[in-house]
Formats: sequence, C-alpha cells, structure tokens
Amino acid sequence: MGIRSGISTSTPERIIIDAGAVYLNYGLSDQRLLGATRGGNEFNLNRVLKAIEVDGPKGGVKGLKRVTEVNPQITANLIELSVENLITAIAGGNQSDLGFIGNEYVGVGDTATVQFDVNQNDVVKNSERVYLSNAAGVLTLLARSAVYPTHFVGTHFANNKEFESGVGNWDSPASGDVHSVDVSGQSGNCMKFLAGATSAALFMKLDGASGAVLTNLTVGYRYRFQFAIKKATWGTGGIVTVTCDAGSVAATLTTSYVIYVVEFVATGTDATIKFTGAGVPDDGDSCFIDHLDLYRVDGQYTMNWNDNVNAKACIIFPANDIPTADERIIVSYTYELAAAGDHTIITGGEIADTDYITNVAIVGNVSGKTYPVICIVKNVLADAGFALSMAPRDEAVPSIVFTGHYTTDDLDSEPWEVRWPNS
Repeated sequence: MGIRSGISTSTPERIIIDAGAVYLNYGLSDQRLLGATRGGNEFNLNRVLKAIEVDGPKGGVKGLKRVTEVNPQITANLIELSVENLITAIAGGNQSDLGFIGNEYVGVGDTATVQFDVNQNDVVKNSERVYLSNAAGVLTLLARSAVYPTHFVGTHFANNKEFESGVGNWDSPASGDVHSVDVSGQSGNCMKFLAGATSAALFMKLDGASGAVLTNLTVGYRYRFQFAIKKATWGTGGIVTVTCDAGSVAATLTTSYVIYVVEFVATGTDATIKFTGAGVPDDGDSCFIDHLDLYRVDGQYTMNWNDNVNAKACIIFPANDIPTADERIIVSYTYELAAAGDHTIITGGEIADTDYITNVAIVGNVSGKTYPVICIVKNVLADAGFALSMAPRDEAVPSIVFTGHYTTDDLDSEPWEVRWPNS
C-alpha cells in the first residue's frame, strides 16, 4: 500500500516561512519598519461565530450561523525599543518633546474655502485634524491628514506614471497622433504628444482597464489627480481640459510647466484620465506632460506646505454644504519641541484619534514565490496593555498587540485583509 499524503508538486510554493517583518502604515508614504523581533509574530482574526439555536436539530444547521465579533490582531514580540516604538505600544502615550495643539480656532466657515495658518512650523506628519464647531460648540471631524498610495498600478506602472522607458498604456484615439518619451520633463523623462493630420479633440487618455492600469475608485471617496503640462507649439485654443471621473480642470498651455490638481468625489469606479483640447489640435501641435499621480485623500481639504515654514492649510466645502456664519473651523495637530534634558519622558493620557495607526502589517516569505504574503490589520491601536519584563542574562522582549477597529463610516467591512502572492 502506497503512502497517502496531501503533498503535491505545488506544496513547496505554498509554505509560509520565517517570522516576517512588521510594518506600520504599510504601503503609505510614512511606512516604517517596527524593528527587530524575537520569538516570531502572529496574525489572528479573532472572529467569533454564533450558531442560531432553534428547537429540533441535534446540531448546527447550515445557514444559521452569523459573525458576532471581529477583533483582528497582530502580535509582535519586539526586541528593538525606542521612544517611537514605546509611544506606539502604549495607547494614549505622550512624550515630553512633542507638543499638541488641540481645538485651535482658525476661522469662520461661512465661505466655500477657508485658508488658515498652522502656527507651529515643525508639525508631525499626518497629525492634522480639522473640525467644524456648531453654534452649540459640538465638534464634528471634517478631515484628517493621511497619505494613501498611488493609484497607478500594473505591469507598466513606471511608464504610465513616470515614463521611465516608454509611454506605457497611454493612448491617442486618433491614428495620426504620436506620443513618445522625451527628456524635457521637470526632472527627467516626460511624455511628448505630437498631433497628426487626423487628430481629435480628445487627444490622449489612460484607460483604467478595470483596475489593471489604474486602481478602481470607491464611490463617495475623495481623490486627487495631479499633473504638469507645457506646450511647444499649440495653435488651436490653448486650453486643455483634463478629466478623471467627476473631476476636471482647464489647463492653460504655456511654454513653462504648470502643475494642476484635480480634486473630486468619485461618482463611479472608472479612473480613466482624459486630455481634451478646446479644439482639434493642429497638425504638428505638441505638448509635454509630467509629474503625474492619482491617489485618495481624506476629507474635503488640501494641505499645502512651504518648506515647513509659514505652513497653510485649506479646507474646501462642497457648494451645497457651506457652513453658516455661526459655525467655526477648529484644528488640532502635534508638533515637535526643542530637545531638553537627559531623557524623553513618556506618560499616559487619554486616547485620541491621532493614536490610531492606519494599518499594521506582517510581511512574510512564501516558499517558491517572488512576492511576499501580507497580513494587514486596519485602524489599529495597541490596546492590550504594555508590560516590560527584564531578567538577568536576558533581553527584554515585550509583546505588542495591535488590534484593528471598524470606523464609524464603515461598520460592514472587517478591518483586516490578507494579500496572497500570485507569483
């Protein structure tokens, strides 16, 4: 009798090996490695299922189970400690070399756009929060600063976004047009469009291709598309309208690069980007396009930094929801203080919205795969307590438990995901 086993030729490509690495804000601009661990790391969904009991059956019945609780957690056995890691591990922790501006009045919200100063120069990145205070003084969170990854994806990511060695999936509907890589970008390559004799008003586009080129949008979320454009020669119109879903901007072509930003709330999932001239480009007309990006933003506002000095923020209200004159704009943020003394002092405090981490991820290796397996917990707080055990001839290795949380605007999506590599 032969040996019966579940092993197959695919088995070596389906084994997760080693402890992996733990990242905070994985995939975002402020991603950081938590540090060295010892004793491995753990990802636990903590999903609780309840059997709905009815009279009669002797056991569980198909269709009569429901999810009653989901508390996904990542546990990291952290041997590398620092002030930053200690603050991360202690929910509501504060440190003596950081200051906090809470509920600072910056203006009356009776116009569509309110611009205000951020008075402290060394603002901690992603700590800004913007609130609306009504006549009774009740605060409502309008926006928070967060940076999301680019929506440019796929095999031709680099050429679609930065034109490193080609123009990727960019397409001209008219057969006579030509677009090519050029070295006239702001800091390197760009894309040059050259109109042919059979050009069209819609002279260039990047089709989202159902998420294969541009990540599909989520209806109701706010996005920002930015680009820089300049002309060589452009005889007809001189204005180019650039659209992405519900957003559009009229770009005036000049002989120098001008950066434009299109902000919009997605009305559909199509992220196709289109460039349309005021008229059909003349044969031989040309322009250069550079500095492209498309990403999600939180809230109806834009943060504009000027070398971190005289920083200004701007909140933009939709036309049908402009606050009244008795409503006020309030901001809060964390900023850096000058170092003082021999120690940074860590103390406890109330848990603020800024204590939550956008995500925590374990990134691990899969045997036979090029790409890693990624286990992610979202809207994270280290809320399981903190203990530091020190022993002779040993090192302190505290266990930090990161717990995911639902958000008030999405109580249906479980706050976790697993990304399994295809290759």
